[in-house]
Amino acid sequence: MSLFNTRKEGSRKERSEKFLLGQRVKINQNLPEIANETDAEIKSPEEAVKRAVTAFLAAQIAIDICNGETGTESAEFFTNILRELGLENELTADEKKYFALADEGAPRISPEDANQFQWRIEMCMPLFWACGFLDGDLPFPSDITDTTDLIRLLGGCHSFAEVMSYVQMHTPSEILDNADVCLRMDWACVEARIKNDRSICGDLMSDVVMEQHKGFNWLIGAFDAEDWDNVRAHT
Repeated sequence: MSLFNTRKEGSRKERSEKFLLGQRVKINQNLPEIANETDAEIKSPEEAVKRAVTAFLAAQIAIDICNGETGTESAEFFTNILRELGLENELTADEKKYFALADEGAPRISPEDANQFQWRIEMCMPLFWACGFLDGDLPFPSDITDTTDLIRLLGGCHSFAEVMSYVQMHTPSEILDNADVCLRMDWACVEARIKNDRSICGDLMSDVVMEQHKGFNWLIGAFDAEDWDNVRAHT
């Protein structure tokens, strides 16, 4: 989204609404503005990168299960990467289940559960974008995010320090601009679902928006969103 590159005219809420109207997305003028720079508790670059990379690798295992694999080989492969980057202690309870597939006798994960879990890749995108890993703007969420370049970049890193060398953190103002517009996008997607009217949310892909909303909530500390496995998207 190129919202943060627009001229800073009007409040954050007004800029978000103008941007969404330009994308043919209905707005809710009663939605409050998201936390300001003083109140927001934006994660540090190191916190954000650790969480994004760990969650991203776990989701890759889920994708392979969805593609008909057992997840065993994927878990072994991504466990090696996790260890090389020194991120073994960053796994959440949900993520440990996927990496455990590398162990003999570990409980299998159904394609249905993996399908739900793989969407967490989109939770990672606000974090990767905020840390400067995406080329340019956060893409408008009308489709799943292309992670080809991310996979190539992370696959070429052999230490966490090397991963961190790519960080070019966006400013708190830019992060909150995008978090604010994502909140309003999610409201439109929920409203469209409730009223069975796709015109309300324009070209937005609701699953992508919801997951990115969760990612932003964790990133800025909204609604006490510290537990990655249980972050909620509040609209």
